Amino acid sequence: MKILIIDPQFFTRAGLINLCTSFSADLSIFECPTFDLATEYLQHSDQYNLIFLDMDLPDAEIRPSLALIKKYVPTAHIVLFCWSRPMSEIRQALSAGVRSYLPKDATAEDAKLAIRALMKNDRYLPDESRLNEVAPRASQAESFLSPRQLEIMQLLAQGLSNKEIATILGITEGTIRVHLSAIFKAIKVSNRTEATLWYLLRQKRLVS
Repeated sequence: MKILIIDPQFFTRAGLINLCTSFSADLSIFECPTFDLATEYLQHSDQYNLIFLDMDLPDAEIRPSLALIKKYVPTAHIVLFCWSRPMSEIRQALSAGVRSYLPKDATAEDAKLAIRALMKNDRYLPDESRLNEVAPRASQAESFLSPRQLEIMQLLAQGLSNKEIATILGITEGTIRVHLSAIFKAIKVSNRTEATLWYLLRQKRLVS
């Protein structure tokens, strides 16, 4: 079995590799901290059986990432591998080509059950009650934003430029622009000023 892990965190990748190899020694595992590197792997091979994909990559958004993966490896079993999300986000990912969902905060028992199923190319989804969990007091728009996008919103509200935000977060200005475009669409605004106002009004509402 050939596996590709696309996740920015070294320890997370290492833990997943250790868990996978505990179930089978007959594995070829490739790991990528960025989607740019993953694209290079995908362009040179269409034989990946399992692809673990984080939702919060430093250089890509989930929807175009899924579209590109499906283009290069249409038969791959894509596993959304991220921190727990509202069911609305998971459904969107599932409709865009994701087949399984493994939360990073899964218990040891659930993680083992998931990997055991995935090694057999069986689909894995957490318990339905877990999938329905949504952060308290979160608006529908906020629930759709990733943790990275919420970080960007916080910095944007402080009046920082794209360059300053990129420096603080350790990503490129181009990635910031991609995130902002997705944020504007999610919260239904057209510019930075409206986005900042939306964020500040939300913060005032939460503390009132």
